Amino acid sequence: MKRFSTILMLVLAFAFAVTASAAGDTFTKTLKKGSTGAEVTALQTLLASKGLLSVSPTGYFGNLTVAAVKAYQTSKGISAVGQVGPATRAALNAEGTTVSTGVAGCGAGAMFSSVTGQACTTTTTTGGTTATGGIKTVGVAGSLDIAKGSAVGNGTTYNDGQSGSITSFDLKAGASDEAVTAMSVDFNQRPWLYMSSLTFVNQQTGATIATVSGLSAANFTEITVGSDYRITVPVTGMVVPAGQRVTVIVNTTFGTSNRTTQMILITRADVRAVDGTGVTTTNSLVPASGSTNVGSVNYGGTSNSSLIVTLDASSPLSTIVQTSVSAVTNNVPLAVYTLKSQNINSTLQGLTVNVSTAGTSTTVDPTTVFQNIQLVAGSTVLSNGTFGTVTNGVVPVTFNNFNLNLAQDVYVPLKIVASIQKNISAVTASTSLTVNTTNIVGIDANSNSLTINSAGTVVSSAIQQLSASGATVSTASFSVSNPGSNTTGNSKVTNFSGSFTIVAGNNPLYISRTASTALTPALSNIASTSATLLNITAGNGVLSNDPTGFYQVTPGTSRIFSFNGTLQNITASSTNSVTVGISKISFTDDTNNAIKSSISTGLDALNAYFGVANSFVNLGTQSL
Repeated sequence: MKRFSTILMLVLAFAFAVTASAAGDTFTKTLKKGSTGAEVTALQTLLASKGLLSVSPTGYFGNLTVAAVKAYQTSKGISAVGQVGPATRAALNAEGTTVSTGVAGCGAGAMFSSVTGQACTTTTTTGGTTATGGIKTVGVAGSLDIAKGSAVGNGTTYNDGQSGSITSFDLKAGASDEAVTAMSVDFNQRPWLYMSSLTFVNQQTGATIATVSGLSAANFTEITVGSDYRITVPVTGMVVPAGQRVTVIVNTTFGTSNRTTQMILITRADVRAVDGTGVTTTNSLVPASGSTNVGSVNYGGTSNSSLIVTLDASSPLSTIVQTSVSAVTNNVPLAVYTLKSQNINSTLQGLTVNVSTAGTSTTVDPTTVFQNIQLVAGSTVLSNGTFGTVTNGVVPVTFNNFNLNLAQDVYVPLKIVASIQKNISAVTASTSLTVNTTNIVGIDANSNSLTINSAGTVVSSAIQQLSASGATVSTASFSVSNPGSNTTGNSKVTNFSGSFTIVAGNNPLYISRTASTALTPALSNIASTSATLLNITAGNGVLSNDPTGFYQVTPGTSRIFSFNGTLQNITASSTNSVTVGISKISFTDDTNNAIKSSISTGLDALNAYFGVANSFVNLGTQSL
């Protein structure tokens, strides 16, 4: 009898999987509590596919459907009224068409079959078909870590009616794509007394992840009476690709509460996600030892404020900038900062930034690297920078003798651009702005000196590598055998290997045929362990134009390289994961080793992660 029941359950599950309505049906009616019919059934099927409705479609719009519609509206930034009107219909009709797979064990809302483990649905999108939630690593187990982000500085002050970013979080996926289903943030104050909305934004794409408007006590759970308030928002359509990092920025708008000045702490953040095997996990970000928060924002009340400074989303990320060996390279962007004069018009009259440079192993005088640095607003050059005294590779650059109008509550981007001297290579450069009234000079509309409410916050641009070769790396992979699988004497030995493709710019580049010269191994948290690089070879062998001791990559072409090595005395940490891989690829712009360059950023795919289970997690092939 038990066997018959099991078979009957499988048959019913299969029957449901092949008869479920498509979530992409066209919705034409206003649907609300008490409504019935095919459109209600299609609505319930769509809500179930997103995990918002836990019961099978009935065709009747009841209380559970009301709650599910509210959750869907919240995820789309629509007022959560619990009925389907024009705005909600438009969002529903814009959804991709969900098609059942006919897999046994796929109940209502299931992402993966409880019987076979296969994806229950596929979603047709522009450019092809992907697995449910956009997960492409179906069947692969993974993890998602959350860490404090650096995209938003702490301590920024906002007043009544002002909007801005209050914190950011970095989400890093392991071996599997991770579909984020929910995020939560804890505050030490009652946020609804100060803030009117919260919006979660994907920094990389600029897409809104979730929005909650009209904040009230109903949006929060009181974790600890009087001191801990949590808001949880459902997330749909956000996938963190395997081995990659996504930064989530939390924006808010402060209402007109007319309350006294208050510091608001973000005391915790959680992220909930599903991996390629259908396993759901929750990871948390909590304050570091000795700290009380993972972020903070100041509410300044109704008093006037003058200026807020942030790093603009268009500011260049860490990258390689190709320089010329024969002429000055102009208009190289170093950083973009955004200024906003709050509550009153202002005029910016002066700005000072720090520019730092470094070579492969030594500091470099920035004045020998840059011919000129300019401050630009839109297409207008406001000022040519004046170099100050160089200290340990850092030089203050001052821009003055200009007047830039900053209209009230309008974001104004300012770009720092440079001209690079000829024949500059193997140099890194970065720009930072310490936000205070010494470095930012101006007056407000009442002729008072500017007040900087985010004083003390340092906003830095990403490090850029200046290279005459203009080299880039792509399609990298790395693998490690089981740790300690080989034993030599008292030593545990394991092997590693990998490959990468390097692309030359307008000039040739040369990679040493000696692996230890071309590559730098990365080891973290591995005590008494050493790495030995044995070989590096070019995928197409030694060519006739390869100089002695080097592989050449000719201008505008690519070449694949493979390498291998061993780890000696490798041991697993009992508490922490460890990293092993390649941290830097070195090359020269000539065969005399006169101009040396390297790539040390964007090499995640050349690393593997090793934890307490004594096994490596390989991230696999990844385009950098």
